[in-house]
Amino acid sequence: MSMAFKCLAWAMSVLVAWAVSGAAAAGEPELGRPAATPAPIAVNIGYPRANYWPLYVARDLKLFEQVGLEPRFSAFTTGAPLMEGMKNGSLDVAWTGLATLFMLGKDIPLRFILVAIDTSSQMSMVVDPRAGIHGVADLKKSKAIGAPGGTCGEVSAVLAAKKARLPVGALKVSNLAPNLLLGALRNGQIDTAFIWGPWDLQLRDAGFKIVASDRDFVAGGGVCASTVAMRPAFLERHPSVGCKMVKVHALALAAGRRDPEMAIRAIQKELGLSYKLAKESYETLAVPSIPSQLAAGSAWSLTNEDGGLAEKLRVAAEVMFETKSFSQPLSKETIWRSIDAKHVRQYLQTDCK
Repeated sequence: MSMAFKCLAWAMSVLVAWAVSGAAAAGEPELGRPAATPAPIAVNIGYPRANYWPLYVARDLKLFEQVGLEPRFSAFTTGAPLMEGMKNGSLDVAWTGLATLFMLGKDIPLRFILVAIDTSSQMSMVVDPRAGIHGVADLKKSKAIGAPGGTCGEVSAVLAAKKARLPVGALKVSNLAPNLLLGALRNGQIDTAFIWGPWDLQLRDAGFKIVASDRDFVAGGGVCASTVAMRPAFLERHPSVGCKMVKVHALALAAGRRDPEMAIRAIQKELGLSYKLAKESYETLAVPSIPSQLAAGSAWSLTNEDGGLAEKLRVAAEVMFETKSFSQPLSKETIWRSIDAKHVRQYLQTDCK
């Protein structure tokens, strides 16, 4: 081999090495090697144990991991630790009901990115059959009402009273956690309970009677949503996560509808229910469609300042102020500024790509 040919071969090898190293530095895949997979984004999700079957299906099927997230789940029995986690940053996402209003009332910033569950669809007024209460019109006959304070249950009780034209101050409401209502009904401490599923079904199966639901006395069918709310600071650092959370929900809904038995088993396992109650909980829970949340006229719209989620949260916040759960009113502007439809829109338009 001639000296000139050796020099030419050496020069070509240098050029190839330089090109490959330059491509790698620019973030392009090297020849013959697959592109590196981005590291998953860690996200801390807090939720109270309730009928949140899409969340449980997403967790069990690892749908969060499928879209590039690394979820860490924290389940709570009360709203206080959930609120504290969103305040101190140990949680990034709150998948919950009206605890979010307490957060806003405590100046904890939030972004509502999705209405995951229509909790009002399973809100019930349950009574002792011996009390002679047959519906909301008979609420004046109640000697004592049980409802978890500062929750959908208390809001439902107040809205029922308004429908019955009873002054809120006339209600005798005991702040009872869901798991205490059955004992209170049995021992006569209360004769009426306002509670969401599946606890309303447990009370019914224990011999008590469901006489009304939110749709019977609340305009629009109810105001209690379970939403996916995120810390704005986390979204600023990880702007793709909002869309990914919506996509996870969409995948979970599709999976649960393809295989209802899987969703039912997820509820059964998480809440310790019988198969019969888990099945009824799955079948009676309303889940707003994702596209409907961009429609200004829909019940759970994220785009209507005067309707949809904004109006339902405003009504609930007004009730909480009336019952002294809040020390000061929560303004309509504060609620509206916290609703962010762009993540649903991004999912529907781009599939988060």
